[in-house]
Amino acid sequence: MRNRTLPDIGRIRAGRQDELPRSDALQHLLDHQELDTVFQPILSLRHQSVVGIEALARPRTMGLVQMFLEAETTGRMLEVDRLCRWMALETYRRLRFEPGCRPLLFLNFEASVIDRGVLGSGWLLEAVQAAGLEPGDVVIEVNESRVLDLEALRAFVDDYRQHGFLIALDDLGAGDSNLPRIAQLRPHIIKLDRHLVAHVDRDFFKQETIKSLVNLSRSIGCMVLAEGVETHAEVDTCASLGAELLQGFFFARPRKPDQLDLPGLLEPLAEATRRQRVHATRALKARRQQSLDLHRIAQKGCASLQKVQRQGFDQALRDLLSADQGIEATYLLDERGIQVSETHMAPGINVMSSRLFEPARRGSDHSFKEYFFSLADTGLTRYTTNSYISLATGHSCRTVAVLLRHGLTAANYVLCIDFLTPTSLFPQG
Repeated sequence: MRNRTLPDIGRIRAGRQDELPRSDALQHLLDHQELDTVFQPILSLRHQSVVGIEALARPRTMGLVQMFLEAETTGRMLEVDRLCRWMALETYRRLRFEPGCRPLLFLNFEASVIDRGVLGSGWLLEAVQAAGLEPGDVVIEVNESRVLDLEALRAFVDDYRQHGFLIALDDLGAGDSNLPRIAQLRPHIIKLDRHLVAHVDRDFFKQETIKSLVNLSRSIGCMVLAEGVETHAEVDTCASLGAELLQGFFFARPRKPDQLDLPGLLEPLAEATRRQRVHATRALKARRQQSLDLHRIAQKGCASLQKVQRQGFDQALRDLLSADQGIEATYLLDERGIQVSETHMAPGINVMSSRLFEPARRGSDHSFKEYFFSLADTGLTRYTTNSYISLATGHSCRTVAVLLRHGLTAANYVLCIDFLTPTSLFPQG
């Protein structure tokens, strides 16, 4: 049985250029609405619930890629896009859920149609209302990289946000998505693309990228959804990095409406949450132990320096390199931030072959460095930096700086120890 008539179907087909090449198969699909909708769940570990389902179009008489390719080449992308959205709304409307457990409908929007002058048509709002739904039931997924007219896209997003729709920015991390547009469009949700999520547990650079996107999202008030999670490790890593929502084959593949089993997802969701708690606890213990280890090494270095005169500083710093395999370099500053020793590198540390990266020499001025002025200007006696790129080697490191009152010379010094930053989020054990 065919669905109800789409809202004002004449407006959908208006403006189609008759001189463009035609596809009988595509025309038949449009005329007979030969399109099915499947759904893929979106879950929240924190709330232990299925918070949404994404609607995905599945044409019956041709492949999905073929449908959109022919729609593009024949000038009927807007018509196809609207049919996909209408079928999704109608299918979602007929679903039955437990009271209070109705998930949000994530609805894809082919943002490239904005470049075709559809802004202000109000079609989507009309379609949602015609399907008996409220704007608050719907999350509009927008792929902003396909839009040339950014101002029109921004006006579209602002308009639908005011009507009560939620906005999701899709496929972030794929293609040429533009990071500044996150702040410009102010979405409620950003979706990390599968390319960024795949094997993230084994890729330190992907981990740091996701961590940065999570921090950005939190600062502007939106949530992060990791799309395409397929393994325990990807689920655990994305959750540990701060992704609030998860979607992917690990939990469920896209399914027809009569095959949806949302209650059946609660057990694997609970199991993922239990694993996440174990990982988080282990990471906290590891960070605490690392802090104790860094303090112990710094104290050992200070004790060694206290026993020697100035001419013995360099040897004491060299000896300190053997205290821990994670040490990259040791050096000593005076109370003005001037380096009074050489920079002593641990054996086996490779320095990037670039003039930008070179260990600092005796006499170098470190007074503007965070690890120095954090001691000199605040009254602290010990300071540990966040990870940064060492100008000595080009590697990621952290610096522990300790204020030292040298008894033999009655002078103040700052002992600096650079530690290599671990590239694993998950301590083993």
